[in-house]
Amino acid sequence: MPQTQSSKPFPSWTFQSGTGRFYLALELWDTGNGLQGLLTGGEKPHIGGVVLAVPRPSLSGEGWSADLYLTPVPNHKDIDFASPLADSLARLSHFPVVMTAGVHSDSFTPEEIKHLKTDFTMLMQQALQELEDYFSSNANK
Repeated sequence: MPQTQSSKPFPSWTFQSGTGRFYLALELWDTGNGLQGLLTGGEKPHIGGVVLAVPRPSLSGEGWSADLYLTPVPNHKDIDFASPLADSLARLSHFPVVMTAGVHSDSFTPEEIKHLKTDFTMLMQQALQELEDYFSSNANK
């Protein structure tokens, strides 16, 4: 039987948008010292790439930035979704973020890709808003 260090489970969030070919699901877990995320969708969810975002103070001296380490599966573009999400979450939380992504449907048209990106942007904004509230309320704990 697995052992845990605490009886309290890790805080987690689930966000969803779209249906069918445009379905997107984002799951996030606060591990206590970083965020783990999984973004899947389309008709063939899979592992298409992983992004590690490590936050740091901005070189300009104002705000936060993040260094990104990208590991795409060959011939996959899923890190195009995972990268801005991991970057934004690392800047927001000031914790490392690992984002795994796999969104696929066969034969997306350019217009359908634009639609999927719009849906993803709205999903990302929803997640960032909710986590901004979470990290703001937990900043002094």
